[in-house]
Amino acid sequence: MDELQMIATLLDEEPSGEAAAAGRRRLTAEIRDRRRRPALPRLPLFGGIGVAAAAAGVAGVLLLSSGTSPRAPDPVEARPMSAQAVLLSAAKQAEAAPATGRYWHLRTLMSRPVQVGPKGNRYWVDKRSVTETWTLRSGRSASGFRDVGARPSTQADAAAWKRDGSPTSWDLGRGDTVDGAHIIVHSGPRPGEVNKVTGPGTFTVCDKEMSFAQVRALPAEPAALKDAVVDAMRNNDDGPVPAAARNGFVQQCLAGLLADVPAAPKVRGAAYRALATMPAVKVIGRTTDERGRKGIGLVLQSGDRGPVTRLVIDPRTSLVLSASVAQTGELAKLRSKSGTTVYLQVGWTDDGPRVPALP
Repeated sequence: MDELQMIATLLDEEPSGEAAAAGRRRLTAEIRDRRRRPALPRLPLFGGIGVAAAAAGVAGVLLLSSGTSPRAPDPVEARPMSAQAVLLSAAKQAEAAPATGRYWHLRTLMSRPVQVGPKGNRYWVDKRSVTETWTLRSGRSASGFRDVGARPSTQADAAAWKRDGSPTSWDLGRGDTVDGAHIIVHSGPRPGEVNKVTGPGTFTVCDKEMSFAQVRALPAEPAALKDAVVDAMRNNDDGPVPAAARNGFVQQCLAGLLADVPAAPKVRGAAYRALATMPAVKVIGRTTDERGRKGIGLVLQSGDRGPVTRLVIDPRTSLVLSASVAQTGELAKLRSKSGTTVYLQVGWTDDGPRVPALP
């Protein structure tokens, strides 16, 4: 049985209680250890992927053997090999993925915490929205947006919301737009919209704006792709990346190619293979995304006391199911820097732009 079959089989097996507990303890310890380290690099987020608690939903530890079930040798020695096996198997699937259809289509459900409520009774709600983009090979594109509605983030926030009279909307004040309009957060869904993008659409790759043609021209060989990412790091639109953040920047650039942009199948495969060479990429085991879809959890460490990026991927298809980042150190106090992105649909389609439906 090859690696891909073994990994796929794991998704259909429930982890033992001991394995699940071990996975949670190990990930918690890793995050705690990173919080003790000095330096606070910036967070170069990739392509709309947000931030959330990395320890949520850990379902066990993936340790591959020659059989169909996981075993438990020394986790320190087994973790890098497990991560490499998962990533290389996903690379095979990515390289074989179809690339036919008129539009590159991306549909995501994004959740961001927002603090609301009166003085003395402040609380957090998760503002949720669906975003879609459709891009032709010519570069012309359209985008759709729809508010899904906000809900209290935790039970404590729900109690504070009730004390506030259970409001159905919140006025956050004037935004930083040209017209200075007020930002209103609603608890229920709102009408959506779809708009054509003026001029050729671009994609954010490693903090650089790239055209459709530039994205498609990225190298399809792991070492060359990694070199291109390093070059983008040195010349990105936001200025030089601090030394302490460079490893995390490269990881997130590669991860951004897995779902956010219309990279060619072989380029997506090369991104997986390049990530497989990075020892800071670890497997946390079988898990589910925020919508209950089964996958394998990966953790990308982003430097000393930097953010912890968590991906849930489906190794059968190579698709990213969800992405989140847990802030550490001083930034962990800033809940507004957190959030999550669930990938509802990614790939080529002949279906044209339309107002986003509710998830």
